[in-house]
Amino acid sequence: MIFKNNEEAISAIKSNLKINEEFVEMRECSDELKALVNGDDFIEELIENIEGIESNVKAEARRKYSRSIKDLFGRIFQPIDNIYYATGGVKDYDILNPTIKAEFLNKIASIRDGKSLTEWVQDYAIKLMNTDPNGLMFLEYTTEPEIDIYPTYKSIDSIRYYESRGQMVEYVIFEPKRLDNRQFWRVVDDLTDRTFEQVGSEFNIIAELTFTHPFGQVPALICSNIQIPAEEERLSAIDNIIDISKEYARDQSFLTLYKIYKANPIFWKYVQYCGDCGGTGKVEEETCTTCDGHGKMMGKSDVTGVVELPIPDDRDTPVIAPNIAGFISPDLDVWKQYSEELNILEEKMYKTHWGTSYGIQNVSNVEKTATEIIYNKQPLENQLNKYADFIEYVEWKFCEWILNFYDLGKNRNESRITINLGRRYIVEGYDTLLERYEMSVKAEENSVVLDKLFSEYLSAKYRNNPIDLQINLLKMRIEPYLHLPLQTVLTIFGNEEAQRKVLYQKWWQSVVDYSKSEEVLTAEFNAWFELNKKVVAPPVAPITK
Repeated sequence: MIFKNNEEAISAIKSNLKINEEFVEMRECSDELKALVNGDDFIEELIENIEGIESNVKAEARRKYSRSIKDLFGRIFQPIDNIYYATGGVKDYDILNPTIKAEFLNKIASIRDGKSLTEWVQDYAIKLMNTDPNGLMFLEYTTEPEIDIYPTYKSIDSIRYYESRGQMVEYVIFEPKRLDNRQFWRVVDDLTDRTFEQVGSEFNIIAELTFTHPFGQVPALICSNIQIPAEEERLSAIDNIIDISKEYARDQSFLTLYKIYKANPIFWKYVQYCGDCGGTGKVEEETCTTCDGHGKMMGKSDVTGVVELPIPDDRDTPVIAPNIAGFISPDLDVWKQYSEELNILEEKMYKTHWGTSYGIQNVSNVEKTATEIIYNKQPLENQLNKYADFIEYVEWKFCEWILNFYDLGKNRNESRITINLGRRYIVEGYDTLLERYEMSVKAEENSVVLDKLFSEYLSAKYRNNPIDLQINLLKMRIEPYLHLPLQTVLTIFGNEEAQRKVLYQKWWQSVVDYSKSEEVLTAEFNAWFELNKKVVAPPVAPITK
């Protein structure tokens, strides 16, 4: 959207002198999400007195000693890292002018704080999606003292109003900055970045802070792509587990308080009367100097931490035999139940968010076949794909705007960038994947499953070494009888094919050019094998007379 003139922009400001009720709700939502996920103002936002259940004193103690649940979300979000280690994908920058291409690539390689654009998006986009879904990721730029362009985060608290267009916006009005009795309003549309000064009811354009920007669109993306139908408000990706996470926070606060109240066993003992005064506290009408008039031996411990029992003096008084002292232990059943309930809630949250219990540590460790595991993993990968789609779009759109900044002759709406993230996720460690592969070989799973498991194992093992990964994937694709044990090959296919499997390892060590195709390398191995195989004469039948 383009405001035809300054008056239209001023009219938009006047329509939003009072913050829209929907934007008030967006801010409240963001405060709650930041408390849950980041632990920001956790006590103030989430720990409340439960009417009719606890006293004000206990509620205050719970608020004082409760801790945030950001560690819980750290565990729930852990699978997201798999997006950044996934193999495959492509990034293509179709920029014809070599000078512009060099400037563009140099900028996205170090966009802000030493981070590349990819790293910035990975560090911020999904976090903002889950904590401030209605905020904006916004591209700022300067021309003086030097030309620079960089991404920023504009929280919903800093935004007075915007009108959405998909994940983009038609225009945005930022929260005014106040100075004395003046206010300064910034309004950005698809063409112009304007700043107005408001004094009373009058608005005046500030020319030195108003300019035509080069992006062709408002360079802003809403932090979430999940929208409530027919409403402006966007949702966090964790919207369906917000209520249960608040329940988790409450239960954890009760457990913390229970541990504080009950964790220390209470010491008990039978009363030890003073031998000098016989328990009266007096010796010849004077205060007993041995017990200071208490009539019993006090010891050095804090009497407030001791429960004293009278010495049994008749048959009706129960005796805690054979001890004369001991400890009263807390009720561990309550403690255990709270802990189990927290584990149950965490597993529910994980399964609700990811669609499966795959990957969580406290689920039943029942042995499954590789086919069952791949099936159970699919919902998790589907959710990872949704996250990947989101950050893929953010990086692509920012790249297009940055290219528009450097290539002023380019059609603003023409796309020259392709960003496709890899989708072969490495969800488990390579040792776990190797164990699963070996189990599947023993179970004689089909070759499609075995190929997938072995390639996942290689991807996990060489996730930080892409060159070695490609070499080992190439080796895997041309190795004869990859998944069959040597004895099986010998039994089924005979001596020569068993030699082929054994000698392949020796031949591979001689390969130096890994750029050759699978077909060429296979042909070279076959030729080498014919020269190096051993011909075994068939057994001679015994001579019979």
